[in-house]
Amino acid sequence: MIVIDDHQLVADGIAAALNTEDDITVLCTAGTCRAAVEAVSNRPPDVLLLDQNLPDGSGTDILGEVLAISPSMKVVLVTADDTDDVLIKAVINGAAGVIPKGNSAAALVTAVRAVAHDEAIITPDALRRMMPRIGRATIRPGDSITPRELEVLQLLMTGASTASITAELVVSSATTRNHIQSIMNKLGAHSRLEAVAIAIREEILSTPRPQARGHR
Repeated sequence: MIVIDDHQLVADGIAAALNTEDDITVLCTAGTCRAAVEAVSNRPPDVLLLDQNLPDGSGTDILGEVLAISPSMKVVLVTADDTDDVLIKAVINGAAGVIPKGNSAAALVTAVRAVAHDEAIITPDALRRMMPRIGRATIRPGDSITPRELEVLQLLMTGASTASITAELVVSSATTRNHIQSIMNKLGAHSRLEAVAIAIREEILSTPRPQARGHR
């Protein structure tokens, strides 16, 4: 993975904490939008931990660019500004998760592992709060969603994890992952969050349910 933070000491500290985990390796750190794009271009990671406020721009401003370089990469936006405007922009532009800046090392490790396994990192409350503000866009919905995929989408909208969806639909975890990947492909989404946002914009889904199942 790659860590982007405008404070080198912070970036180094995060990298050191993450590198103590057996299943996480930090390839490099960087402190600007330009350096982030170059780092991803040189060695695309599985996960990009991206600070929102950088000296030459915002993390949300380069989400589309870095995901165009590495479409399979998962981006976790780290921000001190967790307003709805930032959350909406992050989801629409393809972030796999959004977490508050200043979280513990343990929380970062959990977030990195979650997005690496295609889980969404955002609270259902935040998702419900911002969805009414996302109007229809020009993004095409892609091929038609099957009834089973619609069930999966409805569960994703509540913040459900892969395990929760698997239990709810009484299928294998591999089947659940295949459904989710198919949904993302059909909607042209880079993440589960973006898939839900597109589905709501295109009126494939209605408003989120009041309660979430198995969210992180």
